[in-house]
Amino acid sequence: MKQKLAAFLALMMLLTIVTALPAAAVQTNTVEVFVNGEPQRYTGAKPYVKDSAVMLPVRATAGMLGMSVDFKRSTLEVVLTSPDCTVVFHTGSSEVSVNGTRVSLNSSTTVHKGRVYVPHALFDSLPGLQVQYDSAEQHIHINHAQQDPEAAAAAVIGLLTTGRYGELAAQYFEPSLAEALPASDLEAVWNQVIGAAGAYLSTESVTTQPSDGGRTIVTAKLVFERMKANVILTMNDQQKLAGLFIQPAAPEDNAEIPKGITEETVVIGEGGTYPLEGTLTLPEQGTGPYPAVVLVQGSGPSDRDESIGAYKPFRDIAWGLAQQGIAVLRYDKRTFAHAASFTKEEASRLTVKEETVDDAIAAANLLKSDERIDSSRVYVAGHSLGGMLAPRIDAEGGDFAGLILLAGSPRPLWEIIYDQNAAFIAKMSDADPKKAANQAWLEAEYKKAKKIAAWTPEKAASETVFGIPASYFKEMDSHSAAEYAKELTKPVLVLQGEDDFQVFADKDYLLWQEQLSHNPSAEFKLYPGLNHFFVDYSGPDEGTTQEYQHPGTVCEQVISDIAKWIHSGTLEK
Repeated sequence: MKQKLAAFLALMMLLTIVTALPAAAVQTNTVEVFVNGEPQRYTGAKPYVKDSAVMLPVRATAGMLGMSVDFKRSTLEVVLTSPDCTVVFHTGSSEVSVNGTRVSLNSSTTVHKGRVYVPHALFDSLPGLQVQYDSAEQHIHINHAQQDPEAAAAAVIGLLTTGRYGELAAQYFEPSLAEALPASDLEAVWNQVIGAAGAYLSTESVTTQPSDGGRTIVTAKLVFERMKANVILTMNDQQKLAGLFIQPAAPEDNAEIPKGITEETVVIGEGGTYPLEGTLTLPEQGTGPYPAVVLVQGSGPSDRDESIGAYKPFRDIAWGLAQQGIAVLRYDKRTFAHAASFTKEEASRLTVKEETVDDAIAAANLLKSDERIDSSRVYVAGHSLGGMLAPRIDAEGGDFAGLILLAGSPRPLWEIIYDQNAAFIAKMSDADPKKAANQAWLEAEYKKAKKIAAWTPEKAASETVFGIPASYFKEMDSHSAAEYAKELTKPVLVLQGEDDFQVFADKDYLLWQEQLSHNPSAEFKLYPGLNHFFVDYSGPDEGTTQEYQHPGTVCEQVISDIAKWIHSGTLEK
């Protein structure tokens, strides 16, 4: 993925076969072909018009474009090749494969006078080519497209938002991305985005920034009915996509920092491969040194505020604790800050150690080195996946004064994902034909998940479970949250919302009590009416992810309880 594309391959041997097109179907109009503005001379086989399509002799036209041609006579399969494009089709078909993606043409490929012909739409579907047909002048222009990143991004967004996934993959995907993200998978991802965000309305902005290897990172902010999302594109020097990533955009933030606190920007892992920008929130009053908290996000890419929908829970917690004399460090997650820099291979090998654990330990060390912070009173507060990982982060180098587990679980992550999907499917109408298909898929994935422990590392690296590399789960399971919890003797505070439909009060919260029953310094509190982000919401979208789109803040009582626990070492009874 990091290699630049070379020039097109040279043309290979003449392509001929021995059947012919019935003459009655052909119009004999003379068509003049221009490539990059230069007129082309055909000897022997010549273009002709059939209905509304210009039929081009494939061998000669491919040669003009620097593409090689191979013909498999036994199967009547034709293969066109260039460094960034492989086209496969059978004569007589109106469908072709472009970099592994199926593309439908407006006319069928065919054989005429012993030569293979293709409609001009085939070349228009290839990455880097633009084709225009002037029927009045009988001119066809084929040009190598020279798009700047912004123009290429606009074209990509246009194809994506109009559902033309095959064309998008064929025209703009590097071969490695086409393999990693087939058009059918892209369609499924986009449908999930639409399901959560509502209909696409407009593109608000497009920004670019240079990256390594001559690549460019383009971020397009899209506006949907219920939220905004960023489409992040990694482009090579020919404006082909090496990566495509979609994430919720941070909610609009016009809030002012409350009085009595101050914030400054810090960098976790400065000078390393993946430096992370963060925010240190401090009390303005008092002389210090202050107790402090490192905030660790849940699963998936996340900014330092853990923004989702209309929420910014980590900002709420940081501001609330700082107002009560506690410093707080929050930072962008590695998969958020450096998402566009990961190759397919790097992404498939990523584990929670690199994604979360190492950075949280680095953040703890940064706090402890600050003279304004009491190094003996640095705590970790992990939310969701961060709560699951907090005991491991502590054991592997965090060495915290205490742990705050917010809506976490000691269970395997794949088991929680299964429960979340099962709950979603259970709410579907029995009349919905997708319900049975979804249920079958879920059970098949769950069956695979239960085998992960027995798989070799090589087997796990080659498989996905619930769309996630199985190696991610395998590595995480080898560092069980439950086993770490059994060894904990330092103070632990477990908090859970009763209305949480992602991590369950009647299962995960009870399991924490069981795993920590040996620890007299462990305390627990369940909050009626609060969801996964400790926000109190009731309304038409209650119990669905749509409730996160309604503005809300972390319950003040939760923040107050955390502050009192840190200051006094126990919850107020």
